[in-house]
Amino acid sequence: MRHRQLIRIILTLLLLPLLGFGAVKGYYWYQVRSAVEQVAQQLSLFAKLEYGAIETGFDGKAGVRNLTLTPLGQEQGISIDAVRVKAASVFELMGMRSRLDKGELPQSLAFEVQGISVDLTHPMLTQLAAQASEMDGSMADWMLGCEVAAEGLSDIQLLQKLGYQQLVLNLSMSYRFDKATKLLTLSLQESMPDHFDFEMDSSIDLGINEFNRYNLALANPSLGQTSLHYRDRSFNQRHLSFCAKATGESVAQFVDRHVGLERESARELGLVLSDSLVVAYRDFLLGNGDVQLQMLEGQSLQLASLLQYSPEQLLELFGFSLTVNGKKIEPLSIAWEPSEELAEPLEEQMRSSVEAFTSLLQAPFVEPEPEVDAGVDQVLLQAPPINYSQASGYQTTELDQLQAYLGSSIRIETKNGHLVEGRLLRVRSRELRIYQEVGLGDAILPIAFKHIAAVQVYR
Repeated sequence: MRHRQLIRIILTLLLLPLLGFGAVKGYYWYQVRSAVEQVAQQLSLFAKLEYGAIETGFDGKAGVRNLTLTPLGQEQGISIDAVRVKAASVFELMGMRSRLDKGELPQSLAFEVQGISVDLTHPMLTQLAAQASEMDGSMADWMLGCEVAAEGLSDIQLLQKLGYQQLVLNLSMSYRFDKATKLLTLSLQESMPDHFDFEMDSSIDLGINEFNRYNLALANPSLGQTSLHYRDRSFNQRHLSFCAKATGESVAQFVDRHVGLERESARELGLVLSDSLVVAYRDFLLGNGDVQLQMLEGQSLQLASLLQYSPEQLLELFGFSLTVNGKKIEPLSIAWEPSEELAEPLEEQMRSSVEAFTSLLQAPFVEPEPEVDAGVDQVLLQAPPINYSQASGYQTTELDQLQAYLGSSIRIETKNGHLVEGRLLRVRSRELRIYQEVGLGDAILPIAFKHIAAVQVYR
């Protein structure tokens, strides 16, 4: 009798963890299934989503396999082998929804899509190609010297001419916030087995101590160490063969002509490429098609501060390191020798691009100015903030009075609810500029008057 009781106790002790494991596993599976069903419901206005098996693992990875996405009105769908998300642990993944509702964010997260397969004759691709043909920058414009052969072809039609029957894409993205260094690391891998492989890793100083929604709204990103790696699979060879055949040249002859056209195109923009860089590009096209680019090793650069530097200074700041087909390219130099007619439009275009990028990353109150910026007074930039002897703190100041307070500390409340602090550097007809020290770098931010709700100056 006692032996039976002992056996029952032992069995109970063994079964309890198993039952608990089964309950957690079941709840985990149910959460993943609910999330997938929610996505399917949101997509139902545009497409029908069908899937096979649900994946759940106690390593923090979950996903779904064998998906088919069929746009409404189409008989043929897009197949996807698997979609997965991975958190630091299974418990973080299970509690992610509730933490997101509270404004918390995962400190690390990875997302991958494997085996997106699309037939190049799919009606949806044909429709997208027709829309893309109205935009600049199509694939047909990429290979200088091949315009006649590619004229009138959409990107999809050109891929078909190159012998591709379908597109197969694998994609993975991840981020990780390091609480010790306060750096955000981003990684991207993209692979099309018959086309190319691409990898990117970059560290970003957000200028914040905690990674959450509140702090992200206040972030001023600085780009840090970044590496890019591109490996061609067959696209270069097919494209070059197609162009050479159409122009009646050998592949080597076409490449030499194409490289010459690219060099002349760069010269028209005021860029003088070093011989080593030109030879490296030719080797990339005719060789393995393997390129590795590294920049900002051990450094950080505030994106808005790019406006302060010439192209030569930017090359030095970025510290580019280029390797082509396993061979490091040295010297790597690009000279900036624009004509007088070209210099001002290019500088203005660069200014507008940087400000638009800053607007995208930070807040929608940056607005490009059509006038050419004459630069910022370096004396103001280096001088300490002005503190008046009768200072009583920050006081509300009218915009038309700001010129009298250059160099002063300033607080700006924007109409979309942002608070921006810094030092007033310049007042113009439709905007002002402030200087900020952010993380390991600095920033000069242009702010349009029409987006300003109130200004306070320390005086």
